Amino acid sequence: MSGEHNIDRPFCERIDQVDAQAEIDRLLTDPLFQSPERNKSFLRFIASEFFEGRAEAIKAYAIAVDVFGRPANFDPSIDPIVRIEATRLRAALTQYYDVHGSDTGIRVDLPRGRYVPVFTRMAPNDRSSLPAEAAEPDVPDHAASVEESSNRRFLGRSTGLALTWLLVGFGIATYALTMGLDAWRQNALKHKPLISIALNGDGDAPEREVEKVRDYLMVAISQFQTIRLASPDDRPAMASVGEWTGPTLVSALRGQRTADDYRIALKYEGKGRDSSVWWQVRDASTGEVLQSGIEPTPQPGTDSSSPSWNLANGLARTLVGTRGVINTIETLRELGAPSLGNGCILRAIAASDQGDEAGIMDARSCLERTLAIAPNDPGAKAELAIVLLALDSVDDPTDLSAHAQRLAGDAVKRSPFSDRSRYALMISQFRAGQIQAAIETGYVAMELNPNNSDVAARLGLYLFTAGRWEEGADLAARSAQMDRNGVSDGLLTRALDAYRLGRFEDALALSQQLKLSDDYAANAVQAAAAGHLGTAENARMALERLGAGRADFNVIFRKSMSARHFTPEMSDLLEIGVLKATAQKS
Repeated sequence: MSGEHNIDRPFCERIDQVDAQAEIDRLLTDPLFQSPERNKSFLRFIASEFFEGRAEAIKAYAIAVDVFGRPANFDPSIDPIVRIEATRLRAALTQYYDVHGSDTGIRVDLPRGRYVPVFTRMAPNDRSSLPAEAAEPDVPDHAASVEESSNRRFLGRSTGLALTWLLVGFGIATYALTMGLDAWRQNALKHKPLISIALNGDGDAPEREVEKVRDYLMVAISQFQTIRLASPDDRPAMASVGEWTGPTLVSALRGQRTADDYRIALKYEGKGRDSSVWWQVRDASTGEVLQSGIEPTPQPGTDSSSPSWNLANGLARTLVGTRGVINTIETLRELGAPSLGNGCILRAIAASDQGDEAGIMDARSCLERTLAIAPNDPGAKAELAIVLLALDSVDDPTDLSAHAQRLAGDAVKRSPFSDRSRYALMISQFRAGQIQAAIETGYVAMELNPNNSDVAARLGLYLFTAGRWEEGADLAARSAQMDRNGVSDGLLTRALDAYRLGRFEDALALSQQLKLSDDYAANAVQAAAAGHLGTAENARMALERLGAGRADFNVIFRKSMSARHFTPEMSDLLEIGVLKATAQKS
């Protein structure tokens, strides 16, 4: 075998082809190699081509056609599938060898910008003497880097949060209409809440499992940009202000009370898949118990993730997720004492969830005032971009979209590891018609925080509208597993997919769950499903919002669906159903 496999590692020992092939075979059959089958096929293909002496022929086109089933007219400049999957494979290889090493003493890497595997020598790692439970994935050495975190999914549980979040939305709308902006104009900038965590076992739980859950939980929580995590000694240093920057803001934070900070006590009970964690959230300044619950270990899914990992990720979503316990409490407190800074972000999310235009306008003003004081805050920039795009009509675009994309781009530059910044950039790119760029940005956001149901839902919707139906529907289902209350984008994608597959009753039921009555696509799928079911009366309001029955409806409908970047095939399917509903109504 040629020495090309060491071209990027000139000081490495030469590796025989037989040994390199043996490492590929071992790696692909190792259950600890956490990579989807499609990426294993990717690795198998490029390794085979390399061993056959065809390294120069390993190009994006060949991989796309032979591995991912793309057609012969595949254009890598339009479809980035190979680049995206190469990034995932590269991350999976890095994580595997950093954590588990290699029994053969050989490591496989995929250099950036190339699709030719590289084989290098490393210290052998014999796992045969370890106990069976050690085969579960441990926290990688680079776990603190959210950029290389692996994608873990499962069902999260949080009792009572759906009703609480609904009340938050209505409360913010009422406040915006009755109190206006005067109250929070006088308040200082509010930082993200600082939390400390203490996890202990119940005495019967194996200490190794308790330590694993504790370590995994720190990793999962660090991926969220919603809180600040205190150091183990619980001394909150003011130098640790998360993404906030600027002396004016730091000075403002020094004068704040600590009543908005939290301590989370957790107790691990049971063992393995029969384990659970009891949790309790307390106000750090008063000791008041604010909420408590039990997080069970999720049932085994389709992946091979360990119970400890799944349990920790479920806890992270329940406690510090976008709509988790901490954020819900913080948002409710905003009603009584509205503020700038993180308070604006919380109210913007709640208002968007409820489709509350008055609340969204309030959040825009709040975020703009925040940036006037702290112009370099990436969190406020990202959220303002999202708010501006929510206010900017797709059918009547203004200069808000361009401004939003500039804000989102700057947020990413200032906070490259923030999933929320990438989420904002993804939305702005898609709105500008940069479909493939938006999809790539969405996948990066998912790598940064695999537990963000908003990213999975929105990316799934964009993939679906672009004609990648199965891929989009899979992400919508994943979002539903992470957030059982349902993210609007995920519900819409599931409704569209059910309609595409001829499951019209499911499509109608899912579309009716959507809160955003002015969403054009949601109204379209609701009316179309009702048309096929012969129950047009169920979609009367949707038909009115679509303008069905007008002489120029066909032109308006196709223009509107095109503006939302739906494929002609999906637009045709929906138009047929809407016209059926229109005929029934008349």
